[in-house]
Amino acid sequence: MNNFSETFLKNERAADALPMRMVVAVIAIGALLILMTGAVSSLIESEETYITRTIISEIESNAEQMSAKGAGSIVTLDVNVPSGVEIIFGVIPENQNSWPSDAENYYFEINGKQTIGESSASYSNKTLNGYFILSPGPHVLTLESVRDQNGKIFIILCDKSQP
Repeated sequence: MNNFSETFLKNERAADALPMRMVVAVIAIGALLILMTGAVSSLIESEETYITRTIISEIESNAEQMSAKGAGSIVTLDVNVPSGVEIIFGVIPENQNSWPSDAENYYFEINGKQTIGESSASYSNKTLNGYFILSPGPHVLTLESVRDQNGKIFIILCDKSQP
């Protein structure tokens, strides 16, 4: 029995491979952390996209009904746009000077990616001369259907939470 404990304690065959095992373990853990970071980032962006689409859906459904009824309707909505998200109604990207021909369009931007949509309602700002930008944060939105001098119905978006 004494002979076994002496040879077991003095056996150093595996000691040479120990640093290599540590390097492989560190590399494997690092790769897993990088993959997990990418997955978490993707999940956060998916959540922001879902919330943004929900906000747009709420605004759009009200605006389409108001537009169908004609001028004179007013609706107030509370929305909270996620940070890093911007929603623009009444224009398409890189074509801001084409309002009111693009008034039925909207888009949102999340981390540099733009998603464009189209509505049956025409959108405008409160002065009825351009598009409306909804920035990140909580907002009290007022939607009002009005008729312009040409007889076209616009949904005016106004942020009551901003001075």
